[in-house]
Amino acid sequence: MYAEYLQTIAERLEPYFDLFWGERVAGKSMDLVAKFKMRNEKYFFSKRITLYAYENHETVLVQRTGEITPAKVRDFCAFLQEAIEELIVPSDEHMSSTLTGVLLVGGGVDDQVKRLVENFRYSRSFRFFLQGWCELRLLLVDLTTAELYTNKAGRSLREAYRVPGKGEVKERCC
Repeated sequence: MYAEYLQTIAERLEPYFDLFWGERVAGKSMDLVAKFKMRNEKYFFSKRITLYAYENHETVLVQRTGEITPAKVRDFCAFLQEAIEELIVPSDEHMSSTLTGVLLVGGGVDDQVKRLVENFRYSRSFRFFLQGWCELRLLLVDLTTAELYTNKAGRSLREAYRVPGKGEVKERCC
């Protein structure tokens, strides 16, 4: 169940992201880490004369867990906030970074966990936005019921992370 879903997500992300399996991030082992970087620049006459440049980054961290409890969700949210320090390097050319945390659950999500996921918010600016900003998106995927729970920032990812073969996905968000 987990392996099939991870393979499906990897196939969806592979055209745009660099994929890393079993990598450690902020001291925690992730099942899948996907990284995307886009750089834009404006130049004058020649590419050697750059007027400005900016970068956008996106990192996806996927971790599976058997049972989900409110404490596990809080720990994962705290981990994502710590991972910002390791994964994001602010600079004058850094515009934005998005860190997406995906928790895969094998069965049963209670209402308290749903509320924690749906109410989670975190964004951070670097040097008063002069070196960009970062936003965290949180997704909880229940593989047995094909339900997907997201925070407000993660709403746009529902289709990309839907569980295949389970019919219409029951979406829950804020």
